[in-house]
Amino acid sequence: MSCLGFVGVVLRDTKAHFIAAARYHIRAPCAAVAEALALLRGCELGAALGFSKVILESDSSEAISCLSNSMKNGSWEASPTLERMKLLGEDFQNCRWSWVPRSANMAADALTSRDFAELCDVVWVDRPPSSLVFVLNNDGLPCPH
Repeated sequence: MSCLGFVGVVLRDTKAHFIAAARYHIRAPCAAVAEALALLRGCELGAALGFSKVILESDSSEAISCLSNSMKNGSWEASPTLERMKLLGEDFQNCRWSWVPRSANMAADALTSRDFAELCDVVWVDRPPSSLVFVLNNDGLPCPH
């Protein structure tokens, strides 16, 4: 059984300044697949915006462990998506995977909320929606106003 939901992606530059954000509608059979899809969408957005070097962060320690170490310990349902991630990562000049605590991932987490008023499957470049600006400002990193 697949569940409908959303994943959120936030892109920042090397100085942690906001570059872009996106919210995507997904169908996933479990949380592990949803987490993998969030990473995949982030990778795709980075590629679409022309980045050659990326660090993909997630609060899913399982997904990051699979991408960094071995796929053997991960969810079999998420494995195909994570394998696609590894292949996409090879297209970048430099690609790293990094685990962050959920508290450091609040902006992306806010985008997944069903209460988020803006449309899904939308990418905001340079100028995030007002409902996300509040979360971005509270995370202590540079954000447009």
